[in-house]
Amino acid sequence: MKITKITSSIFAITFVAGLATVNFFNHFYAEKALQKDAEQLLYQFHDALLEAYKILDTLPEPEDFQCTKSNIEQLALLTYEHPAVRLIGVLHGNKQACASEDIHIDIEDYHERILNPTRHQLSDKFSLATVSHGDKHIDLLLVRSHANSRYFASINPFMINYLAEFACTNCLEYEFIIGSLPKLTFSGRAMAQESYIEYNTSRFEEKVQVELHVRGTEEFYNYYKELSWFSTTLFSFLFASMITLLSYKLLTIRQSFERVIKDALKYQEFTPFYQPIVHSKTGHIVGVEMLARWVRQDGSVVPPYQFIPFAEDSGMIVAITEQLIQKTIQDIKVLGWDKTQQFVSINIVPEHLLNDRLFQLISRLITENQLPSSAISLEITERIKIENLEDARQHIEKFYSLGVELKLDDAGTGYGGFSYIQELGISTLKIDKMFVDTIDKDDFKGSVLESIISFAKSSQLGMIAEGVEEAHQVAYLQEREVYLIQGYFYAKPMPLDQLQQWIKDKTP
Repeated sequence: MKITKITSSIFAITFVAGLATVNFFNHFYAEKALQKDAEQLLYQFHDALLEAYKILDTLPEPEDFQCTKSNIEQLALLTYEHPAVRLIGVLHGNKQACASEDIHIDIEDYHERILNPTRHQLSDKFSLATVSHGDKHIDLLLVRSHANSRYFASINPFMINYLAEFACTNCLEYEFIIGSLPKLTFSGRAMAQESYIEYNTSRFEEKVQVELHVRGTEEFYNYYKELSWFSTTLFSFLFASMITLLSYKLLTIRQSFERVIKDALKYQEFTPFYQPIVHSKTGHIVGVEMLARWVRQDGSVVPPYQFIPFAEDSGMIVAITEQLIQKTIQDIKVLGWDKTQQFVSINIVPEHLLNDRLFQLISRLITENQLPSSAISLEITERIKIENLEDARQHIEKFYSLGVELKLDDAGTGYGGFSYIQELGISTLKIDKMFVDTIDKDDFKGSVLESIISFAKSSQLGMIAEGVEEAHQVAYLQEREVYLIQGYFYAKPMPLDQLQQWIKDKTP
């Protein structure tokens, strides 16, 4: 009954809060809709200018262009391959020589600026021009000049009125300003009413700057406002329903799951599994990573992803880790690694570095069991953020005083990066599987892998590659002096008895 009352209250509060914010959403929605469309239009327009710029730049000097059939076909092919450019032509003196289409453009229709390339300059040889037609339509031209000849490319017109096509008539206006010397400005049809909502944006790339100013009337704004009322109400209902359902499930699951984990701790059901770390050149096992598994009393295994996130979120991961460490210490002695240089890596989370609880446990167990400090190392993941690196370093220093090393797990995938390495005194990087999987593949992450390896070498850090499954991956890593390998290529995570048998089978 108590959970039902809580979830009912959650639904009512969430739904009312959603409706209460409708005015904010109205304006926000309209602004974002205009912003999105305007920026898309700006980028299309800017890219069209750059595209025309690159096309004309690839052609020979304009005075050398001969209007042969093959050259005219080349111009036509360029316009076909580049939809942003409608027409490419060449002028010699004041006469049109030829163009990509078999049409004649009356030079008298051009503004004088196409014949005077010193105006609206973009660079020493490129300038802008416009040509006006009888229907009041204006074309934008990019001109490349040299000597007394010039190329011109007509940019396909961009229809901004589609933004208001279904909303209203004459309720939207725009103005483009191109950063030439002097600036070139052109605009569309003026609105019938005063501006009510507006958006300004600009883009500067490859030495071409374009500004766009868009303004809409109240009628344009109200179209989005009406749409927003409906969507906001629907959103509020669906969001409130979803939050209520999730709250109900979380409240019931959390209560039951927390109790189940406490029972698992009570009955010592959390068990360490071990995945070998092998030196690929010698074939010797140098250590293992301890991985948490939940083995129920009936023998069934609960996958880590089903309980680790909850345990970390609830803080119960601390108790689970402590139980696993105590079992791991005993396993080290069973393996005989208390008399070797082989190690067990234990995963920790930032919460372990908030106090000395973990340090006191490990310090006591090392002393009681007469273990060398090198038998244990810690791994902290880069995927979870450490809020206070200075405090964390103070706690880590105590482990260093014992001789326990710290490795960075999932290197290159999360928050930490260089700051973790610099501030925490990391000794070893563990290269994540997501980068290993890119080996011999055309993938951007492959360059990240090379960067991680190069950085580790220059910083004199150790390296362990995780998730290695294929022989070619091992060979690739060996070529780059990454010899410590962890992954299915050698072995899956396994309980102690299987690990002992695996070691026995690997021993000559």
